[in-house]
Amino acid sequence: MRDDYSKQPTGEFEPFPVLQSKGAEGQQRIEAVPDAYWEWKKPGRPPILEKAGHLLVSMGHGLSTARLTAVASDERYVGQGWMPVAGLNPAEAKAAAVFLNSTPGRLLILRCPGKKLRFPFYNPAVWRDLPIPDLEDHRIREMLADCWEATRYTEVPQFRDGYCDVRRRWDEAVAEALGWDAEHLADLGDLLAQEPHVRGLAYGQYGDGADQ
Repeated sequence: MRDDYSKQPTGEFEPFPVLQSKGAEGQQRIEAVPDAYWEWKKPGRPPILEKAGHLLVSMGHGLSTARLTAVASDERYVGQGWMPVAGLNPAEAKAAAVFLNSTPGRLLILRCPGKKLRFPFYNPAVWRDLPIPDLEDHRIREMLADCWEATRYTEVPQFRDGYCDVRRRWDEAVAEALGWDAEHLADLGDLLAQEPHVRGLAYGQYGDGADQ
């Protein structure tokens, strides 16, 4: 998108929406919300829109300050720092977004941290090889998509803010859809929130009594 596209529309051609911002001020809900408008420097429909998707996944983010690893929408979007995933319908994209933002999804993503642990970079190969639930299974797809609908307007706290209610709801939906132990996922979610690179503090720092 860098060479033939402009981040500052001139009005000469019709602009199109893009997911651009990262971190705390980037996507704040599991529903994708465009936060910029770009312009193709040539007439006609921008070719990049052929790659737009209902699901967009992070190409890299701060483990402490970011909020989400994936977002979904009824509309198809492209992103800068957010990679659209082709081939998914809206329901499949919503279900995938819930799983990828759940504790199991985040742990799977963290297996391949990329360049830096504090700010990992995820190339397309990481996402291609990531195991996810069978989205063609009606029960799994609908249960996770319903959870997306129930939480789409909820502002998601930063990772460093701890294991919050919306993350617990995603874990509970994943547990129910896949027949997993919801209590165990909650324990893992709390442990993940206490990790120093996520929390931004060492274990026991400032005498808070956090267990190792």
